[in-house]
Amino acid sequence: MLRALAACACLLAAPVTAAAEWHISPMVGVTFAGKTTLNDLDQATGKVHPNLSVSGSLLGGGLFGVEAIASLTPGFFQVDGGTFVKESRAYTIMGNVVVTAPRRWTEYFLRPFVSGGVGLMRATQVDALEVLPASANLVGYNIGGGAIGFFTNTTGIRFDLRYYGTLHGADKGAIAFGDVHLRYMTASVGLVIRR
Repeated sequence: MLRALAACACLLAAPVTAAAEWHISPMVGVTFAGKTTLNDLDQATGKVHPNLSVSGSLLGGGLFGVEAIASLTPGFFQVDGGTFVKESRAYTIMGNVVVTAPRRWTEYFLRPFVSGGVGLMRATQVDALEVLPASANLVGYNIGGGAIGFFTNTTGIRFDLRYYGTLHGADKGAIAFGDVHLRYMTASVGLVIRR
């Protein structure tokens, strides 16, 4: 985990050519197809939940780039009409390597990409009686892809489909059944600001 994060930091700190560009992308979407061994009192993790995320990417004119992506799914352990969970969330912060089509091939079209990396996954919940609050910090990974297209030189749109999962289960005692595992998918769309 530390080696992977150090590698991402080195990639971000490496000198880049003038052709490199920053993309800042706030996105909205949904989280779905969740599965976990954490206590899921309202049986909600497999349901569809709203999701917010933001990505910061450094892309050159060639095939490779790097990005940091953070996401938040409020109510991850809750459903409408549920009675057992009062408050819950799932968070992720990931450092990714990006592989994309060269910019010269896609200048006036959508630029497809795939990305993946490792980082932190955090899940929290507070039950209605506040007797079994639970939280877990987990080492996770993500892999996904999508496309970016621009309306102007500085503004565009990003489509993203992504899978998140834990790398290794860890025994968290009473907050999970056995080793902790957490996995889900997100589908998002958002604005891209190019710098």
